[in-house]
Amino acid sequence: MNFKTVAQVISLYAAAICLGAAPALADNPHCRQVGGGILTNFLDPSQCLQTSGSKVALCTDGTATGDLRGAIGVQVARISGNVFTNHQHWVTESGDTIFLNPADATAYTTPDNNRFLGDYLSGIEITGGTGAFEGATGTIFAFGAVDLNLGQVTFGQVTLRYAGTVCFAHVPPP
Repeated sequence: MNFKTVAQVISLYAAAICLGAAPALADNPHCRQVGGGILTNFLDPSQCLQTSGSKVALCTDGTATGDLRGAIGVQVARISGNVFTNHQHWVTESGDTIFLNPADATAYTTPDNNRFLGDYLSGIEITGGTGAFEGATGTIFAFGAVDLNLGQVTFGQVTLRYAGTVCFAHVPPP
């Protein structure tokens, strides 16, 4: 095989790998990969505004960094074993609201009874929003750690890493 043929084969493989790694981007040019971090604190249960249908007084407020930076809050709607069904509230730094379906976070124990690992195994579905997120769709996956006993002002802390794809209904002009 000559050098030109090898270069063409490598280019073809590289293109296939890139398209396979980001299938949503190949299908829709309005989609983009997003990622960042989330740091929230558990609130005193008396401060939780319960979501419709929620019987649990457990909630967090905090910040998101990265591509979707802004403020985020979570209201636990239901606990079944080690699965927490959560309602998320997300407002970006620019003031856009991201609408999200309720999502299940699975908690995994660690040797420390006050610390857990958490994972949104099926992701968190984006169902629209305001501003740039009007008509947006996508899925965000998040995993991280929960510390229930920091001995500080807060009742505990959640630290997560998120990554996923957001597909915008339209791309606003620059």
